[in-house]
Amino acid sequence: MGKKGRKALAIGVSLLLVATSIGCSSQDVADDSLHLPKAEPTPKKQPPKLLSDEDFLTLVNKLNPRLEQNTIESIANFIEKYSTQYNVPQNLIISVIAAESEFYPSCKGALDDTGLMQIRLKYAPYWAKLMGTKAPETREDLFDIDTNIHMGTYILQRLLTRYNGSLEKTLVAYNAGETYVDNKLRAELTLPQKYVKRVSRYHMELSSVPLTAY
Repeated sequence: MGKKGRKALAIGVSLLLVATSIGCSSQDVADDSLHLPKAEPTPKKQPPKLLSDEDFLTLVNKLNPRLEQNTIESIANFIEKYSTQYNVPQNLIISVIAAESEFYPSCKGALDDTGLMQIRLKYAPYWAKLMGTKAPETREDLFDIDTNIHMGTYILQRLLTRYNGSLEKTLVAYNAGETYVDNKLRAELTLPQKYVKRVSRYHMELSSVPLTAY
């Protein structure tokens, strides 16, 4: 081999050594992997606690025996979520749903009352603005279980605050409107009890505790 050939060979070997030193050897990779933090397993989502509440399940099955399990789970999940978020008792939310729609998510009222908690589409933009959320545009939007229970629970919380925790005034206002209640109170007239008794009956089935206990 001539001088030029030996020189070219030396340069090639040098470049190969440099290239090899830049990367990690398989042993280095194996050793480093021992020091990497172990990936935490993704926590399994826990089912709603209401699914183990026999009184809740009995009430749902009595009113809507054909309701699918995944729908029951969705309803239970959002009741728990918004009960916690707005500090509204779960059994109150459940009782209102029972009185309003008997757990039929696609329930339609006489006017534009819609969904599980029979939210009026006419007033949904008003409530959505107060909540800081996108207003439902159609009844189909309000049939959504999350949207409906979220708005219904928010309304209950607002009414409980406005009427200083009075469940009688809150429930009548939820059913007939705040203006109706205010006019009755202004005229010193008795509030109607039919809706209050209906909600209270379902509440007793859930907990054997009257609504006045809150």
